[in-house]
Amino acid sequence: MEPELVALRDGAQLDIWQDFRLSTMPEIISAMNLCHAVFALVDTGVLANLRAGRRLPENGLLDGVVDGMGEGFLTYLRMRGVVEVRDGGYSLTRKGELLTGDVALARLGIYLEAYGPVMSRMSDLLTGRATYGADVERRGGPLARHCATLFSVFHTPVLVRAMRGRGVRTVLDVGCGGGGLLVDACLADEELTGVGLDISADAVEEARRLAGRAGVADRVEFVVGDAFAPHTWPAAARAADGMCVVSALHELFRDGEQAVVDVLDAYRATLPDARIVLVGEPEIRYDAKDNDDDFFLIHLLTGQGMPRERAEWLRVFDKSELECRRIYHRPEAGPRVCFYDLAPRN
Repeated sequence: MEPELVALRDGAQLDIWQDFRLSTMPEIISAMNLCHAVFALVDTGVLANLRAGRRLPENGLLDGVVDGMGEGFLTYLRMRGVVEVRDGGYSLTRKGELLTGDVALARLGIYLEAYGPVMSRMSDLLTGRATYGADVERRGGPLARHCATLFSVFHTPVLVRAMRGRGVRTVLDVGCGGGGLLVDACLADEELTGVGLDISADAVEEARRLAGRAGVADRVEFVVGDAFAPHTWPAAARAADGMCVVSALHELFRDGEQAVVDVLDAYRATLPDARIVLVGEPEIRYDAKDNDDDFFLIHLLTGQGMPRERAEWLRVFDKSELECRRIYHRPEAGPRVCFYDLAPRN
């Protein structure tokens, strides 16, 4: 005898559940967990195993994963459309390939790995129970590594074009992060040399490893230093005939506009023979497109100066001893960054 099936229908409960669905909270929760799952797919080595052709657990696909959990993890990834069973083994779907592309993983890594410690303490930071820089900090090594990926794809072509137009031979990259910008520029131009400077020792170590792997360690030097204290820079940095500083200067807006003008003038005085100072800065537009809102939030929580719009940067440059001669931008592709080609005023 089959048991009786009783369907309970309560109008108030149905309304509450419908409101929950309409809130988009189910999608938000799923997106949050999928972010962590994609990160785990990489961090556990399962993605590397897939790409190496290990498509079944018995062939090493789940090596390093706790027995009994790995296949359940693959089941979850199938439910989310990241992997599928095809031709007798697991494979990435088209969605999985896109989610694990270099740019996608770099963007995920910035928010989840580099800024994860900040985001997890959001309530403490907002209420003053924690202070950024004392109790909470972003992770410099992962930030440098993931930014290097993005810089390689989107920013290196701008740097190479701008420097070639000025006949620069030695580039100083201030706030170099993981070194990708300089390393890729040197690979693109065999006559170019460079010096990278960053306040994060972890980032500098990451940059040195990258230069070694790329075979340009003899042409690129990386040093620890303060981007906003050029009087402390080593002689190698002062000898450059071109300079770039990407996604760093806006942090000084926390101390007011004049602080940015002062450091620009200090760059001019420290590198009097520099033919170009290339300033790359994100433009914040206060919308939810391409994670602009997330970009705003991490700046708010970390007490950095907020990025500015183009017209505001031009006003700052007008107050300095450097003149803006050209603006490079990408209307549709990549992070919202403008590059300002500055030179000493005549």
